[in-house]
Amino acid sequence: MNKKIFIVEDDADLSEAIQLILKGEGYQTAASLDKNSIKGVILHMPDLVLVDNKLKDGLGSELCVAIKNHPLTSHIPVILISGYANLSAIARECGADDYLNKPFEMSELIETVGNHLKHLV
Repeated sequence: MNKKIFIVEDDADLSEAIQLILKGEGYQTAASLDKNSIKGVILHMPDLVLVDNKLKDGLGSELCVAIKNHPLTSHIPVILISGYANLSAIARECGADDYLNKPFEMSELIETVGNHLKHLV
């Protein structure tokens, strides 16, 4: 079965590009444009969540905390993506499993996602 990735990115073009790249790697994807998507995470029960930190309706780090604190989703790896200079500290504070600084190479995205999903059967 294909691994599922849930993407929370308010830049529709970037979200679409990420989805195309990940689908090309054999992953299933679903996406949301806002952080009010813990419901989306629970609904899709993905194997991994990619979340932009700067969203139109708040911070992705807040969604990360919600994911990590919810009993149904606390096991799901979260990768924070953003152009913030202190992204590593933000990722650490919110409990994210990893982070990618924007702009990132798509090969870097594929490698980071793969690293977090390789242990899953």
